[in-house]
Amino acid sequence: MKFLQIQFNCKGTLKLALLSGTSLFLLTPSAKALPANNLEQFNSPQICPSAKLLPKRSFDTAKYSVYICRGDNQNALGYYVRISKTDNSKITVPVSSTTGETYIASKGEIAYAVTPYELQVIKNKRVVLKERVNNAIAGDGQPLAKGCPEGENIFGEAETKSFIVYICGSNLPSNYIAITRSGNRRIAVPLSSYNSKNAPEANQYIAINGDMRYVLTRKVLRISDNGQTIIKEKVLRWN
Repeated sequence: MKFLQIQFNCKGTLKLALLSGTSLFLLTPSAKALPANNLEQFNSPQICPSAKLLPKRSFDTAKYSVYICRGDNQNALGYYVRISKTDNSKITVPVSSTTGETYIASKGEIAYAVTPYELQVIKNKRVVLKERVNNAIAGDGQPLAKGCPEGENIFGEAETKSFIVYICGSNLPSNYIAITRSGNRRIAVPLSSYNSKNAPEANQYIAINGDMRYVLTRKVLRISDNGQTIIKEKVLRWN
């Protein structure tokens, strides 16, 4: 099994810790283009530092609109632009590192991180702002966030320290989908069994892939390899 964990030092630089294991497989379903009117946010004037630097990514939260602008000779990785929806205040910070669809921008002791799933601001290694991303699209209109496969329903959505987990299916729960919160790696395993008939707090979903076993309840996520627990994380939020 592989997943990445983001850590920030006081200068806002990115550290990636790689844990190794076995037998996870990744799925990347095809994305469906969004209607043209969803591209209007990319055409708003004066978002990027220069008219030549068009936005290539857009992330929308309850309070902010965040854009990743194309780079130039001074900053090849581009620019992080965040605009407040309440007072239209704007910050622009050069992107310092990227991992998949995770973008990090550092300024002094503050690091700004955005993925297709959440927005974070870290100051002195402490998260001082966290918001869920409601919509994330590329410049060509393709959606960046991939939860349940197209046509399937979400029976549960859990957030832990390292993962965002979806229980998906058509008429009944049938798939365990997890996205690592750093690096946005996608893990998809068919459910082996589930119990959702009792009280909601007793719900349990089990997925098995070879020696890997994933058990999700409303309180905890447990991942074991050949019977040995390798990850145990509290469920921070359940929808």
